[in-house]
Amino acid sequence: MAEVIEASLYIFIFIFFGMVSGGVAVTIISKVFHKDTLYLNVFCGGILAGIVGFDLVPELMSHYRPLGIMAGISLGILFMLLMDRFLHNSSLTIFEHPETIMLLFLALLFHSIPSGIALGIDFQAGHLHESVLLGAILIHHIPEGMVMMVSVLYSNMKLKSFWIFCFVLSLAVGVNTFLGIILDFQSIKLRTMFMGIAVGTLGYVTFYELLWKGIKRHLALKMILAAILGFLIIRFYLSITSFFH
Repeated sequence: MAEVIEASLYIFIFIFFGMVSGGVAVTIISKVFHKDTLYLNVFCGGILAGIVGFDLVPELMSHYRPLGIMAGISLGILFMLLMDRFLHNSSLTIFEHPETIMLLFLALLFHSIPSGIALGIDFQAGHLHESVLLGAILIHHIPEGMVMMVSVLYSNMKLKSFWIFCFVLSLAVGVNTFLGIILDFQSIKLRTMFMGIAVGTLGYVTFYELLWKGIKRHLALKMILAAILGFLIIRFYLSITSFFH
């Protein structure tokens, strides 16, 4: 049990540092966009589109059944539609664009479930002790930290909110890793459903909340180029990080 807790703690620490590194990267990139959060938001929408298109969807297509995938995606989109409606009608919000930051946070939180379970299975197979895999875990979460930081800036939230979001998301993956180890999570149906929900929630935030709303709010060539730039950068980034797997 002590070894399982230690492994989950390592996962938490590496993911936390990965996300924080992404936040630091955004502070540098923001100078390119002259701190224009709308352009940054669309840029990060392109990054998420690349993660969904080049990482999550190929993973789904190669390992899981189409029916379960579609069911999970449908549930994820339905949940986000309900949450979006609730946030738009809520009078308790105390910051700008609450739907963007909260929907993104929920999408990444759902994404932590299959990610943590997969890491727990890797631990069972004895791969989690490999330094290469731990390095891959860290760099894989840098883009998520970038997107989270941009959303915090876009919503005019305090910087401590970014640290809280990173802590909770990292903890969620660590906890799901722990559960994936001790529960011997081998149910392909549930894993397929969780992966589908992760793609559905992230897809909704990416293509509707970030890209569609952002470009619609300010339709300009620079906005489209910002989205394409984020898409191409994450494609290049994922091709490099594939050497660590």
